[in-house]
Amino acid sequence: MIRLMRIVRVIGIVLGGFVTVVGVMALVGTATDNLWVRLGVALVLSIALPAFIADRFLKRFGKSGGLALVGDVFAIVFLAIAIAFIAADGFTKKIFLNEGDRYARAGPRMMARAAYSLAGVSPVFPEDAAKANAVPAASSAPSAPSSEAK
Repeated sequence: MIRLMRIVRVIGIVLGGFVTVVGVMALVGTATDNLWVRLGVALVLSIALPAFIADRFLKRFGKSGGLALVGDVFAIVFLAIAIAFIAADGFTKKIFLNEGDRYARAGPRMMARAAYSLAGVSPVFPEDAAKANAVPAASSAPSAPSSEAK
């Protein structure tokens, strides 16, 4: 049971943390396009809020929870922020689309795809469209009867 709790905690921290950082980067992206500023502010804010809440819990409960309590607080806060970003689709769709556009212009296609999926759209990059349109000639052209068969 403890192993399952640890696995769920790690999944919550990783997935919730990822969505939280990308969401805060998208919010900061409304003010600046600089990747390092967006990433720095997002990391500081994303870590500071759950750390502050964990500190309050540890002071209130007298360090009885320890590291497990801190991990649980981080997982819950990250998942709560991630759910808030996803639930506020009317507001966040545009900022996630803009964040995906920033990533697409900068080059990291995987991050662009993640931001676009958070916005609820499926992107088609120019090189993907070129691959889809480049169908082999043998499969697209109808077979013509050969002159040898006559």
